[in-house]
Amino acid sequence: MKQRRKIPASPVPPGFAVLPPVSKFFQTLGKVYVRHPPARSATELAAPVFGLHVRPKHGNRHGTGHGGFLATLADTFMAAFILHQRPEIAKMWTTQLTLDYRRPVPMGAWLECHLSELASAGDILTVSCELRVGSLVTNRATGTFKVVQRT
Repeated sequence: MKQRRKIPASPVPPGFAVLPPVSKFFQTLGKVYVRHPPARSATELAAPVFGLHVRPKHGNRHGTGHGGFLATLADTFMAAFILHQRPEIAKMWTTQLTLDYRRPVPMGAWLECHLSELASAGDILTVSCELRVGSLVTNRATGTFKVVQRT
């Protein structure tokens, strides 16, 4: 039986806490962390930063983060950002996802998702994010979401 080589992971940066899984599918990602920066103002929340370690189960045959895994992260974290910024939304779905693959994500890397640019036009919301390893942008994504139920 082939032994799996353990990939050393970089440490979790200060300020990040484990994010409880929001679904059974989310659990398959492994431990996901979140850092909540201070609010920008009394009316504007700062965007949370999500992070995780890229593990062998997230990899492709080249030993880097699988493209589908990276798309899943972008989609999931953009939706979480919308729900953080707009807590009155009870249900939505992704209608479009674009992802630019700029460079491979190494195995064992600490990968962060930085979110920005939440725009709305009626029940259509658009958000952008960057996936980063340190200061290197590995992916840029934009997602469009349709609000189907508010609380």
